[in-house]
Amino acid sequence: MASSVVVGGVGGGSNVEDQLVTLLDKLESLRQQDTLSRAVPSSRPPMIAEVRTLELWRAVIAECLATVFFVFLVCGSYSPWTGKMLTQEGQLTISLVAGLAMAVLIHSFGQVSGGHVNPAVTVSLAVTRRVSPLRAAMFILAQLGGGIAGAALLYG
Repeated sequence: MASSVVVGGVGGGSNVEDQLVTLLDKLESLRQQDTLSRAVPSSRPPMIAEVRTLELWRAVIAECLATVFFVFLVCGSYSPWTGKMLTQEGQLTISLVAGLAMAVLIHSFGQVSGGHVNPAVTVSLAVTRRVSPLRAAMFILAQLGGGIAGAALLYG
């Protein structure tokens, strides 16, 4: 009985080895196709041409406005207008304002700019090459400026 298991294991082993070799060959061919497809230039315009597009500037303004609204709403919900201490109900209010504001802003500005609203999101999309470096830099500057403008608006 033990010898039949060993013989069956050896016979089945070569079949498994053949399947593994076939699988690895397929994976290698897919990897080569992927590197070839990345070598082909993308359909994106060069960065100097992207600066001249209205789409870029609309997206930058949308990111700035979305960040202004988000900072204004979230910081405004935290401000102790009445001078009272922050309670659990107040914390719940701040959480709901932050979540709902982000959902509404992404839904509103997502078609124009992608609705990043946060520089960390923009950096992650730039690293994964879903956003051009120029667009990422412009978005980050707009988001930082929008955050400052939202806080200044609330402070004023």
